[in-house]
Amino acid sequence: MVKTREYQVLLSACNQEGCLLCNLVHESIFRYLDAWKYELFTDVDIRQELRNTQGFCHIHTWQLAGMGATLPIAQAYRDILSDTIDQLEQNTTLTSPAAGGLFRRLFDNKSDTSSKPACPACKQKLQAEEGYIHNLRQALLDDEFVAALSASTGLCLDHFRQTSELRGAEVSGNWLQRLRQAQLSCLKRLDAQLAELIRKHDYRFKDEERGDEMKAWQRAAGLVAGEDVLKRTKDA
Repeated sequence: MVKTREYQVLLSACNQEGCLLCNLVHESIFRYLDAWKYELFTDVDIRQELRNTQGFCHIHTWQLAGMGATLPIAQAYRDILSDTIDQLEQNTTLTSPAAGGLFRRLFDNKSDTSSKPACPACKQKLQAEEGYIHNLRQALLDDEFVAALSASTGLCLDHFRQTSELRGAEVSGNWLQRLRQAQLSCLKRLDAQLAELIRKHDYRFKDEERGDEMKAWQRAAGLVAGEDVLKRTKDA
């Protein structure tokens, strides 16, 4: 297959610790939030979108805070709080909590997370995931990439499921079988490392030399729950 730039990005990501899709998507979101912090927060349309979504979600708000976006957050979130103040002042006599315009949206957005508009960074995350998953499926048709993926940490369970099932990113060929084989190799290796970690916590073996298996619990947490993106932001 043609070794495109997208292929090289995925191949390089196999050499990093953790789920390669978590890492790549996090880098994409970091670039978006960094651009928002320095430029996009003054864009009128983006500010209006934030008012409609009542800010970024919990994770991306605090990711921005960890990136030092003090003034942009203050200005953008003041808009949201000012809207809420106006509606409270206009609706202090209403008996229904969901009555009237933006005041209704305040309750609608927070009471049902399934209908709440996605924050702008979450939209970027979904777009990045779809793009990387499509590229990953294509890369899986290459033997060199499959070998690199098999030697990596593997995909977190959520991204493994998405890569297996996502519609709209169809690729012909036996990529799914190759994905499952690579993931199985990664999980079996991690399982053996976890078993060794647990064994060495037994007092009978406490004096044995300890190696990379002692970090296996972190890799297991990342694969089961997804990588810790907030920690990665603080380390950046």
